[in-house]
Amino acid sequence: MKELVITISDDLYRYLTFLEKSRFIKSKEEALSTALEFYKRLAMHDWLPYTYRMGGGRVLLMDTWMLGDLFHGLSNREIFTAAKASAVKRKLTNPFFRDVDLTDPQNWPVVLRELEIMGWGKFSKFRKEIKAEFCPLTIPYLQGYLEGMFAVPFDRHPSKIPNINVFIAKKKRSRG
Repeated sequence: MKELVITISDDLYRYLTFLEKSRFIKSKEEALSTALEFYKRLAMHDWLPYTYRMGGGRVLLMDTWMLGDLFHGLSNREIFTAAKASAVKRKLTNPFFRDVDLTDPQNWPVVLRELEIMGWGKFSKFRKEIKAEFCPLTIPYLQGYLEGMFAVPFDRHPSKIPNINVFIAKKKRSRG
């Protein structure tokens, strides 16, 4: 660990003090370190005015209601197909995925972490199951994206708990 001394505006200092007193953060130092980690993960050094980038691609920030309106005009099959195509393109264009075998469930957390960073919700993996929580996207889009990324079909198992869905990878049929 290295120590760095910085000067921040009075406004930022008051904001960090408020967050610390409200116990939203443990310390000002931790908040600044976490902010820099996000700066790095989101490749914010590559962000230009009116152009945000992440992992080699451009990021568009839009309200989930607007995205819902877009999906409303499509059938579930069209949404699923579009998501699967998007996943295949993402695998080809994201430099973090180039040398990773995403058909291996051990490597799925690489993609799931990226989805969390992009605000898709919270994801956890257990063996060949993926639990998605608080995902603002439609189920057909999420399922199509996962299938496209990992090249495996999934069965969706809805939870009785709102905003939680479990996707279980189907077993591949053996030829014989």
